[in-house]
Amino acid sequence: MKYCYNSIKSSKNGFTLIELAVVVGIIATITIVSFKGLLNMKLTMDLNRTARQLEATLKNCQSKAMYTGSYYKMDFYPSLDRYRVYCETDLVQDNQLVNINLHYTNFTNHKVYFYKTGVPSMGGTVTLKTNSGKTLYVIMTPVTARTRISKTPPANW
Repeated sequence: MKYCYNSIKSSKNGFTLIELAVVVGIIATITIVSFKGLLNMKLTMDLNRTARQLEATLKNCQSKAMYTGSYYKMDFYPSLDRYRVYCETDLVQDNQLVNINLHYTNFTNHKVYFYKTGVPSMGGTVTLKTNSGKTLYVIMTPVTARTRISKTPPANW
């Protein structure tokens, strides 16, 4: 009986350990790079959301002061990354910033008042920052309390 070695097919099922290690390494690299990008995008979205909320709170204080005929005050606490809203002496709102630094305000004693007419005690800027260094400025003009969000500081800085 004659055996033909050519007719016996060797089957190679599966992958070698090196092939699997290379594929896992590529997947890990792609995951790390995309995770870092997603984290930066989330921080940017948090910064934009916080700036819009702060801008809305400033506008809301002005409106409520005119509508109710009461004094409103906003206290900023840069070292605590927090701001508070008062109607007369009653605490109305307490906001703790998450993942965002309340870096700086140029309001006197970090306070701004809204008189019964809706006029603010002064104009000013609140600087918000992420840990990665991205910055937004919430700028309020004196007298009219017009607010805007900017990536650049006001011209008078």
